[in-house]
Amino acid sequence: MNFSSPAKINLSLAVLKKRDDGFHDIKTEFQFLDWGDTISIEKDKKKTITVNNLKIPKEQNLAHKALILLEKETQRDLDCRITINKNIPIGSGLGGASSNAATLILSLNKLYNLNRTENELLKIGEKLGADIPFFLKGYASEAQGKGEILTVKRFKEDRILLLLPDCKILTKKAFEAIDKTNLPFNWQRKKNSFENWVLDNFEEVKICYKWLGKFAKPRISGTGSSIYVNIKSFEEGKEIMDNAPKKFKYVITKTLNQSPLLNELLNTGV
Repeated sequence: MNFSSPAKINLSLAVLKKRDDGFHDIKTEFQFLDWGDTISIEKDKKKTITVNNLKIPKEQNLAHKALILLEKETQRDLDCRITINKNIPIGSGLGGASSNAATLILSLNKLYNLNRTENELLKIGEKLGADIPFFLKGYASEAQGKGEILTVKRFKEDRILLLLPDCKILTKKAFEAIDKTNLPFNWQRKKNSFENWVLDNFEEVKICYKWLGKFAKPRISGTGSSIYVNIKSFEEGKEIMDNAPKKFKYVITKTLNQSPLLNELLNTGV
């Protein structure tokens, strides 16, 4: 069976302070994208995870960690063949790894009749990553704390043009850099605490940002490296990219207030 593993964008992001546990208090706004990865799951006699279009060592694969942790928490052997078809680049600020882990947790809970409640699944997700609870709940949200305190919101669903610069920005490195600045950053809608640091340190992002700025105000998602602008139509986005340097990778998609995975799970018969 195939399941969506959608990307997310941050409409805004402020780093407020570093916590005693090493994490950071943040305030951000999340929406889903009508684009991302897909995950195929088939019951089998052994466990295998294959990632297409990308090489990820098993020990670094958050989906693999999610599978192992779910087995531990439920005391069940979840033997299956998992294929992750990757479109979301690593280090792009679009939540690809977290989305994969959440999709796996939710779909396995359904397919194997694990009957774990939302709160039980959220606790599992929090052990794996700060933004996994957002993907598990499946609704556009304002997030606080380290990202796990969620308030469901309804934002305007917009068509966007998303640029994918050819560079990877590690979240850990980004937060280490931000610690050297004058925290806290003030919360401002449509602002991102990481923007100046990203533009100062990643030339590929800076080039894309300046070029896209000719047409609209660009925004960086998460800790980067992806950049997006709102557009009125697919045709407008295509016209912009028809004049772009050929090396620019891009996606024209739209923002969503609900993850497509939720309806897929409702319509999944087991």
